Amino acid sequence: MLRSLLLTVAAATVTLSAAPEARAQAQGADAQACGALAKVSEAGLRVTAAEIVPAQARWSPEPGAAPITVKAPFCRVQGVIETEIGFELWLPARAAWNGKFLGTGVGGDAGAFNFRDVPRGVARGYASGTTDSGHKQADRLWMLGDPMRLKNYELRAHHLLAVRSKDLILAYYGSSPRHAYFIGCSGGGRQGLKEMQRFPADYDGVIAGAGGPKTPEMTVRRMWELLLRDAHPGLMSPADWKLIADAGVKTCDGLDGVADGVAEDPRRCRFEVRSLGCKPGETAGCLSEEQVAFARQFYAPLQDRSGRALDRGLLPGVLVDSGRSRLAPATFAQAIRHVAEWDGKDFDADRDLAAIDRVMPELRADDPDLSAFRAHGGKAIFYQGWMDPAVSANMIVDYQKAIEARMGGEQATAEFERLFMVPGMLHCQGGAGPDQFGGSGGDAPIPDAQHDLLSALEDWVERGRAPDRIVASKVVDGHVARTRPLCAWPSEARYAGNGSTDDAANFACERRPR
Repeated sequence: MLRSLLLTVAAATVTLSAAPEARAQAQGADAQACGALAKVSEAGLRVTAAEIVPAQARWSPEPGAAPITVKAPFCRVQGVIETEIGFELWLPARAAWNGKFLGTGVGGDAGAFNFRDVPRGVARGYASGTTDSGHKQADRLWMLGDPMRLKNYELRAHHLLAVRSKDLILAYYGSSPRHAYFIGCSGGGRQGLKEMQRFPADYDGVIAGAGGPKTPEMTVRRMWELLLRDAHPGLMSPADWKLIADAGVKTCDGLDGVADGVAEDPRRCRFEVRSLGCKPGETAGCLSEEQVAFARQFYAPLQDRSGRALDRGLLPGVLVDSGRSRLAPATFAQAIRHVAEWDGKDFDADRDLAAIDRVMPELRADDPDLSAFRAHGGKAIFYQGWMDPAVSANMIVDYQKAIEARMGGEQATAEFERLFMVPGMLHCQGGAGPDQFGGSGGDAPIPDAQHDLLSALEDWVERGRAPDRIVASKVVDGHVARTRPLCAWPSEARYAGNGSTDDAANFACERRPR
């Protein structure tokens, strides 16, 4: 089926080359080629819809999705890979295609499409794809279904998205993409790591934010935190947690040469929750003895029965999320115990961590051997917020060190992979520090290689210019209020001592202790 479509594309291309000035003719040929994709139905791939989306000021790809501005028409392809891996592939007009493919990741428990990065990609000329990872968000019991759903969620769906998207791109444009890139944060970042580790030829460049290499341990911690809070109802309010976080930031602030409410590297400061204990007669702006003990336990590394640390705890300044994770309880109930409802009473960190590794072995994304990805010529940019309450910054730093140890050292690793730590940033975005730099979710205010990660990755892959620094922006009410350089690991930004502290030009990247 796809091979026969190539003949249609070739015929349309010949016609177009004879009269390139005829815009209407070009649009008609694109519509014809797009409509032909709707007929694709073969083993492992079924297109359910393919239609031209015209240029318009406000358009939503589905109910509830944020409206986007469509500046140029594109072919929207919807379909299913294998039996239930939903996907979307947006194809720019053939005259507008940049010759590249952008795969996009999805966070959390997936079940939805990435309608933030796909529009970004198609606006830049990319053929852009996304997948729901093989289930729908509305299905709260998806882990109790076909066991293949777990495999699809772990890694298969995004590999198949890359493979089948390239097939459809060839059918539509008559040529394969000359470069393929991937971008994602949170669960999408983990998917990027898995692509590098298990399917190194899928992409030439990968941007992975907050990738959670040790997702099994992270999931165990989320469950432990939920049960610990449930065992002490009402003990800690959101205001109490904010008191602790603010005090941590205040203690760590200034290490970069400027006190601005942003901790550059909270690993390098020492903060003790006991300093917030109420003195005799105090009742506000302090913590009781019971609260101090609870908070110290919460921030400390989680240990197994033998006393071995499963993680490195929470960093000073990290604000404890008072919400409730849906993914952790669902994983231990449905994937591990095969039940729909579970009260957590038999949770055991040792046993349940082993169970995750047994049932979902590819959930773990901490393999430091990236030899095949490097041999493919791949380049990767990782980024991580220091104040992330969901994915520990220490976890990413530890993974970076493991990669360097396995791949020949810091310099050898920097030839194909670079990490940018983001001071003050929460999970993927938000927080006190500048958080707009072209990671997953949208272009930077200035979408060039000095300010925008996707542009920087293109520059590295296609022109050999590796990024040493990226200028991040803090946007307030639609205007850039502050810029600050993000420095390639292990360097960090330090104030030069002169000029505005809101201007990145007054900061230099300096190598600091690892």
